Amino acid sequence: MNNSITFKQYRAIDLTILSVFLVLSEGLTTVATTKWFVAVPFAITTTLIFLCIGMMRWGAWSAVLAIVGGITFVIASGADAKRCAIYIIGNLFSLLSLLFIRAVGKNKLRGSNLLLILYAIVTYLSVCLGRWLVSLIFEPALDSIIAYIGTDVITLLFTAVLLTALKGVDGMIEDQHDYVLRQAKEREKEQSGDAKALEEITSDPDYLDDVFEDEEPSEEDL
Repeated sequence: MNNSITFKQYRAIDLTILSVFLVLSEGLTTVATTKWFVAVPFAITTTLIFLCIGMMRWGAWSAVLAIVGGITFVIASGADAKRCAIYIIGNLFSLLSLLFIRAVGKNKLRGSNLLLILYAIVTYLSVCLGRWLVSLIFEPALDSIIAYIGTDVITLLFTAVLLTALKGVDGMIEDQHDYVLRQAKEREKEQSGDAKALEEITSDPDYLDDVFEDEEPSEEDL
């Protein structure tokens, strides 16, 4: 029976798992900042870190996470239709960071703390830009972008620190197509190495003698 899954199924499963963790974390942090600690002058969201991880793993497919994060925030905060559009569409502007990823290269990016921090900044500013541009449709206040950038600055710090920490987790912020291929090659190499070692052992003319000698019954067995 073949229990293997296709790459498309693997992608769907991975995005679903990321979405579930995003909903739980974003829901909790949103309720905390909008209902429990309303006097705190800043907000924190986990959507940004999931977007950064998602784009490294799946590229444009991370749009799913952008939408899930926006919807979760809207529901948890009880926002109106205007803020719903601002946060959902604004989150989609994070995909602009794919241009940065393409310019730098995923392998080089995930190998440098400095580049990962810059990646977090670019993604953060892209989201802020998107939210600001959508907000102009409802309230044409050009200086409101300062509020969008300043309100979530703690989120940027949180994302940058966590992103550099996750660099050491194998495959976490790696392109999953490359990761799956690398894992397959490593398994194939191990299997070929084991097969070669077994062939060398069994090709020894004294191999069978050694085996039978090890299995020779003792006097007690007789």
